[in-house]
Amino acid sequence: MSTQGVEAKPSETAFFAALRRAIANKDFDSNRFGPDFLAEYFLPSHFRFFIKFKKIRKNTKDKLNSFLPGLNEYMIARTLHFDGLFVDAMKKEFPQIVLLGAGYDTRAYRFADLNKGTKVIELDAAPTQNWKKKCLQKAKISIPDNVTLTPINFNKESLKDVLEKAGYDAAKKTLFIWEGVSYYLEGESVDATLGFVSKSARPESIIAFDYVVPLTAENENAFGVKKFFESMEKEHDDEALVFAITEGKIETFLEERGLKVIEHLDNEEIEQKLLTDKASLLSHITAAFRFVSASPN
Repeated sequence: MSTQGVEAKPSETAFFAALRRAIANKDFDSNRFGPDFLAEYFLPSHFRFFIKFKKIRKNTKDKLNSFLPGLNEYMIARTLHFDGLFVDAMKKEFPQIVLLGAGYDTRAYRFADLNKGTKVIELDAAPTQNWKKKCLQKAKISIPDNVTLTPINFNKESLKDVLEKAGYDAAKKTLFIWEGVSYYLEGESVDATLGFVSKSARPESIIAFDYVVPLTAENENAFGVKKFFESMEKEHDDEALVFAITEGKIETFLEERGLKVIEHLDNEEIEQKLLTDKASLLSHITAAFRFVSASPN
């Protein structure tokens, strides 16, 4: 990742994630595939106006899919997956939820009524987080008392130090959501985050994240994979893809870092679990993405 990137300006990828969630919300009218009714508030006013129109939404999706095939559908699946984990933790009254690289995540606000005392800590680079606060204020969405937004530079600052200053309690069971982040970090930063969870969190804590497998001769013809890597390198030089985990190595990778896999979903399993409705698949996702949840050994 560029050293300038998200430390100098709001995250471009966080913006596009919010755009995709906002479009899905309009297309599916807040139903299963479009639950994020707050995503549009993080978009400039002209974007919010134009996505009201079905034809413009279709043209936007077609354009996005032309250089990142399957990413719109992946974003729908990703939102549903991490929504489910967040809601489950709320219902089970986890004392803490930590959003690592929260971007324009809205779960603390969409599911505020479910919160019976869970402390939610949102971490992200200062420019992105400052824009988020500004947008929340403009939309008159109050930040609940049990939600803390704290800036961090994941490549330079100690996660332990930043979390402790934000009120994190290592003695309490925690859900760590690391959504849409790992592939933009250097390997050392990935190791530091996973190492923190394995050494500093309670054994019943969970870290859930998505990751990509690298482009290889074996998967370059899988749906959207080659185009995805090529487009990300060309179009997102400030937030380039940096980190990947070799196909089939996730359990070993996490075991070496003191974590055991609870659940792992490849692209086909993601589609089956999250994008299939009445035996009909919404569409294929970019085939390089995976979901994993793990706990300290």
